[in-house]
Amino acid sequence: MKKEYKSKRNKDMFYAQQTARTLKLLTNINVFENSRRKQVVELRSLLVYILRNVEDMTYQTIKEFFNLNGKEYDHATALHAYKNYEMYCKYNKNLDKYFEQIVNKSESDNAKKLVAKSIIDNSGVEVAELFTYMMNK
Repeated sequence: MKKEYKSKRNKDMFYAQQTARTLKLLTNINVFENSRRKQVVELRSLLVYILRNVEDMTYQTIKEFFNLNGKEYDHATALHAYKNYEMYCKYNKNLDKYFEQIVNKSESDNAKKLVAKSIIDNSGVEVAELFTYMMNK
């Protein structure tokens, strides 16, 4: 059991590092810098949102990931960032674009489900019905 936990944790940390690196390449902003600038806070929130929804990482694991990268963070801060993501998206449309770019590159099964859900949400009734039909088959 302990070995499985370490394997999952290592996989989570690897994926999180890749995601943070991709986010930095897209935006040229380091989410681990000790700053409260709006852009940094919003991108941290995006990172936490992706780590929770795509990789099902716990808030504790997300906290450990930020701490390993030199950013003081706790699980309550991760929860706060997660809850605020949708509000940030209302004012910064780039967050949705970054989310799409990162999730589309992911090989995770959860990422594929999120892409399918996004297609359904952004399409007409006919496409949504077709997807629903295919998913239930």
